[in-house]
Amino acid sequence: MSEKWLKEHENLEKLLQKANQSLSERAKYPKSSSNYNKISNQIKNQLGKIEIIINGLERDLDENNGSKLTYLEKNRRTNMLNKLRTSLKQIDQGLKGDGPSQKDSLLVDFEAFNSQPIETEETLNLNSEQLTVQHEKIIQSQDRGLETLSHVVQNQKRIATTIGSEVDRQNDLIDSMGDKMDNLNERLIKETRNTRVIMHKSGTCGLWMIVLILLIAIIIIAAIPI
Repeated sequence: MSEKWLKEHENLEKLLQKANQSLSERAKYPKSSSNYNKISNQIKNQLGKIEIIINGLERDLDENNGSKLTYLEKNRRTNMLNKLRTSLKQIDQGLKGDGPSQKDSLLVDFEAFNSQPIETEETLNLNSEQLTVQHEKIIQSQDRGLETLSHVVQNQKRIATTIGSEVDRQNDLIDSMGDKMDNLNERLIKETRNTRVIMHKSGTCGLWMIVLILLIAIIIIAAIPI
């Protein structure tokens, strides 16, 4: 539900931008022309649909998402809706001709839905159509930045995967060395035990040889006449 809410909010921003572009397009025609009236009706329909969707997002935020979101996140999304309503009001006033100028409406959008239009050196000499073009360039630049960031994240993920694989390989080598050391230790213990047995047997055999030599010597001495 949260992902759907954010996606619908993103679509609303695009619809508002499209309505702004339509308002700029309408300014090219005389007020008495059929094209002017046609575009005005199209914008009215667009704004009506946008307001319905905004109300739906507000209900979802209060009834469903609100219980699953943190306090800060809910406030953030509430502010997002307020900015959409501010932009909607600006466009509606520009449509009726009794509110801010078309250029001011675009400036509100340009300043991230700021409630007060702000002229800068970059926008001072631009008309509504030029501001729309500038908006599109900014959006394209942001898209390129996001794409670059996505590539960087993917590259970091590949590096992390490679490092993880190397760590696993080194762990396998360490485990293998540990097994070999255990086998070697067992062999050393076994060989040490065998050596002790051999040494013990060798010592016993030497004693019997000495006893045998002494016995032969006594027999020889006894056989010699005095």
